[in-house]
Amino acid sequence: MKSDPQEPAELLTLLRQQLLLAQVRIMELEDTRDEQAPRLVETAALLATAQSLAEQKVDEAAHLEKVRAELQAGFEHLRHTQHVTNEALNASRTEAAQLAARHTALLAEVEHLHILTRQLAEAERSQRQRAAQLSTELAAAHTEASHRLARLNQLDAEQRAMKSSRSWRWTAWLRAIERRFK
Repeated sequence: MKSDPQEPAELLTLLRQQLLLAQVRIMELEDTRDEQAPRLVETAALLATAQSLAEQKVDEAAHLEKVRAELQAGFEHLRHTQHVTNEALNASRTEAAQLAARHTALLAEVEHLHILTRQLAEAERSQRQRAAQLSTELAAAHTEASHRLARLNQLDAEQRAMKSSRSWRWTAWLRAIERRFK
């Protein structure tokens, strides 16, 4: 069979058309590449920023977990300290409450005296004597309260010193066993 002379010409024309279409497509792709290049740079920058933020947040999370563990240990220690302190301070609190009630009563009387002083101008001298007496009692109550507060502070300091001692820490397991068997 002899080849058709027109057939190669047609193929050549078809090949040229496809080549032109391919070149047009290449130019379109180059234009798209040029348009997308800044976006790609922005995206890469955003990804780098996101990566650094993620690493920072992971570091922060690790730090927060460490702080949480330390706080939990501190909380447990404070809970134990609170239990022991509450037992030692209950008696002192009762006395302080009684003193506070007496103090409140005395303050109420003083206020009542002030009202009567304004209403009863004739009885001013006797009212002043009573107020002076109540002030003395109040000062005595304040003195007693301050002595008791000083005693409370002293007991707190002694308790803190005891609890921070080596022997207290070393015998903590014995107290824990004793509490379990009570």
